[in-house]
Amino acid sequence: MTAQRPIFGLKTVAARRRRIGLAVMMALAALWLAAASRVHVNASWSDEAWGYAVIPLFGAAPEIGDRVLFEPPEAVDSPVPYLKTVRGVPGMRIEVGADGTVRLDGVAVARAKTHALDGRPLAAIAPGTIPSGHYYLHADHVDSHDSRYAEIGLAPAARILGRAVALPDLPWIGLKGPLVGPEDIVPDEAGRAMILPHPVAEAMR
Repeated sequence: MTAQRPIFGLKTVAARRRRIGLAVMMALAALWLAAASRVHVNASWSDEAWGYAVIPLFGAAPEIGDRVLFEPPEAVDSPVPYLKTVRGVPGMRIEVGADGTVRLDGVAVARAKTHALDGRPLAAIAPGTIPSGHYYLHADHVDSHDSRYAEIGLAPAARILGRAVALPDLPWIGLKGPLVGPEDIVPDEAGRAMILPHPVAEAMR
């Protein structure tokens, strides 16, 4: 007599495997979404990468030389975070020369321009000591909009999103080098400089 196959048991195993497979797929999708949410497109031509992944600070204080993404002051009305390098930490002294040269503990780090690219006047950051929980953020580009200007100023730790890691070029999908340049700047309705969105960058938002 032929033995009966345990059909019920097989159905139970198959159902369990389907549930496990679905759980794995959902977990992978969640990880992908979490990773994608930490990617920011570079909206400046002052850096060579098209985008950056953000690594949370996990409570650690930024250090000099760290590249970070931060939210500029709300009054700047920037649609994207800024990518900068930490050049000044709490306790360092800020000095501003008559020619706009900004020094940190006596070392020249930048020169503040008198006018922005759209022609509006710019004021240099005020001299003083960097207070606790604030950071002087900087980029080497002459047109960098950073802590050398009063309208950006010192960045509080709460506005720093994390350390920035440059992403590799993906030329086959149009992601290579900075996605914008000076030619992409146009005035908005209020006469302020506005960067035209790159189609690939816009699609990733």
